[in-house]
Amino acid sequence: MKTIDNLVAAGSVEHPPLSIPSLLILWGGLFLLIQQVERFFLFPTTLSIEIPTPSLIIKTLAAGLVQDLTVTGGALAVGSVLALAIGLVALLFSRRRTVATTSQMFATCLKVCLGLIALALAIIMMVDMSYYHWNNQRMNFVFFEYVADFLSAPVSGTQESQAAQQTVAEFENMGTWGVRACAFLFLESVALFAWWRIVHRMITQKRTGATLPRPFVLKTVVAIIIVLGTLGASPYRTSIQPSIESNAYFMLAQNPILFSKDAARAALFHHWEWVSQLPDSDLSVDAAVGFYQSSRIESAVFPYRRYPFVGWAPSHDVRHFREPPNVLVIFVEGLDRRYLGQTIYADRPIRVTPFLDSLKQDSVYFDNFYSNGVQTSRGLFATLCSYYPRQGAAAMKTRSTSGYLCLPSLLHERGYRTEMVVGQHGSVNNLRTFFTENGIDRLYDLGDFPPHAERMGLGMTDAAIFDFMTARLRAARSSGQPLFLTTLTLSMHHPFVFPVTREEVKTLQGEGDRYLPALRYFDSEFERFFTGLQRESLLKNTIVFVLGDHGRHEELGRTDVEKQVGHFLTPLFIWLDDSLRTDETYRPRTVGTIASQVDVAPTILALTRSVPNLSPFVGHDLSCLLVGDCLKDNTAYLTSVYDDLIGLVKDKGILLYSFRKERFYWTDLAMRSISVDSPQSADAPSIYRELLSLYLTSNILLEQNRIWSWPEFKEALYFGREVPPRSTVPSLRRS
Repeated sequence: MKTIDNLVAAGSVEHPPLSIPSLLILWGGLFLLIQQVERFFLFPTTLSIEIPTPSLIIKTLAAGLVQDLTVTGGALAVGSVLALAIGLVALLFSRRRTVATTSQMFATCLKVCLGLIALALAIIMMVDMSYYHWNNQRMNFVFFEYVADFLSAPVSGTQESQAAQQTVAEFENMGTWGVRACAFLFLESVALFAWWRIVHRMITQKRTGATLPRPFVLKTVVAIIIVLGTLGASPYRTSIQPSIESNAYFMLAQNPILFSKDAARAALFHHWEWVSQLPDSDLSVDAAVGFYQSSRIESAVFPYRRYPFVGWAPSHDVRHFREPPNVLVIFVEGLDRRYLGQTIYADRPIRVTPFLDSLKQDSVYFDNFYSNGVQTSRGLFATLCSYYPRQGAAAMKTRSTSGYLCLPSLLHERGYRTEMVVGQHGSVNNLRTFFTENGIDRLYDLGDFPPHAERMGLGMTDAAIFDFMTARLRAARSSGQPLFLTTLTLSMHHPFVFPVTREEVKTLQGEGDRYLPALRYFDSEFERFFTGLQRESLLKNTIVFVLGDHGRHEELGRTDVEKQVGHFLTPLFIWLDDSLRTDETYRPRTVGTIASQVDVAPTILALTRSVPNLSPFVGHDLSCLLVGDCLKDNTAYLTSVYDDLIGLVKDKGILLYSFRKERFYWTDLAMRSISVDSPQSADAPSIYRELLSLYLTSNILLEQNRIWSWPEFKEALYFGREVPPRSTVPSLRRS
């Protein structure tokens, strides 16, 4: 058999096959380029968010390079191991086992394995680039939850999933991202082709007569860089990244694979278990529970060791109405209170929310109200069950069979008809399963709308939803039974697909931010709905709550902290019909008391005279604020799976803890003055322990199904057992 050199000398081969080291250099550089090109492609997007200093650019690019080298080294190692395993199997079935044949076989397997890894890497970068463009985030927990939702729908037999609906809606707007995707692919192709050509010339320069650096030097330099990147990235990564204080450039510095591995694991395994991410701490569950209980109302009693949040509520004054009022709760998708009262100056001044602005003047309006979570499933859970959202997969999806005491169940016990209307399929967010198990008598979804009802984007339009709500209120008027009715709008969910029927909406579409016309569309349809109900007297004896399921998804704000807290900045309107108004029951105004979604259920129960003897509610009754100032020390607990953080809002300001950066941030309520701290929790002041205690206890009790038990507590809801004396209550507190 002729050797390769003989074939070259005879002219049978233009260039000899590359050696194994040369292949590793060629593919290693290609892997590195695929990642680096994506980061540089995303740089203009990040630049539009924040103008960096030269030192910030250097830190970002250095941290990104080290992480990309780490992935490159790992990819080469994985490809080599796979090629070796496949080559050994192939060798066992080969009749020719010479050294040359074995080497060629391994080289062939290596090229195939590295080529497949390169393809997978390019696909990952493409997906990450698209996600970063829309969310200014690498592939995080929310992304993998979205993917899991998309893939699990056919397996579980679910008719529709929100992920599938949103994907279809995104493809219908291909023009908004198609050009960007093509530009990214073109840039990647040019960079990879140039690298391939240059390296081939450098490696084969002896045979072509080129005067480029010697192959040995090139191999040595590249090998040293890859080894140093692989071995040294971990300590370097932890030391350099916390110094990147800018969230935008911190995120740009991340490698998509290294960043997403923890998020992917969390999205998968949080369905079965929850693992605390507390900083180094001596805080035990018992101590955290005791800290929580001691921070509640002084006269509250918590007698149950297994259910430490279940407490006997102290008696308090409530607003009295002659008959049980109807309750209407409107969840507005992504309603951000920062947009209320705004005027956009396009070809003419356009008010974004004229009706909500007028409703604000006739309501008790909360300008320090917060959502407790950043997704619909978490907002509904917090509002209707007065319990904090889970830090992981949403409880409504993964812990739906646990014991909860939710508002619809209590109202049902008191004789209310409880209904929910959604413009999507009832399986989305596990709504039907969860709420039919927790007190909703009837959930109306996509299949219940009339055939002529207008559908766009993710489901029914807001106009169609409000028309259906009107029909339900007409049907309930003659029943004589008090009604609890709630709904969730859709037009303000990305990708913001809605009917453009008004001139103001069409004009706002030209402003670039599609949230603005979507909000203007909602406001006009809500005005039509609300004024129509008033004309027909369908709001007689009715209390209306209007709030967001969460704040806006997109990161907007003057500072990184405001961008993160912005996800929670939703308003709350409480409006009473004239038939319920007296000087003793209602005084429209704006109140500055801190409040959040978990406070809504206790408030509704107080207004409907349905407050139970005992409950596990973590929220407080706000009904006293309808006539005067109270609850000066109320708080709001925040939890975000977008930014992987928790927070606590008090009158003094907002405390945040970032699990990614392992740091505490403190800011005033206006989010202008920001300080950074990294206290050891053992020496931390009271507010730090309060935040960590809420995080630990709320998650642990939910995981262990220790929130509520219907068999044990049902008889004591409104009658039965006496409140145990405080002296007999077993304590979980530590001295």
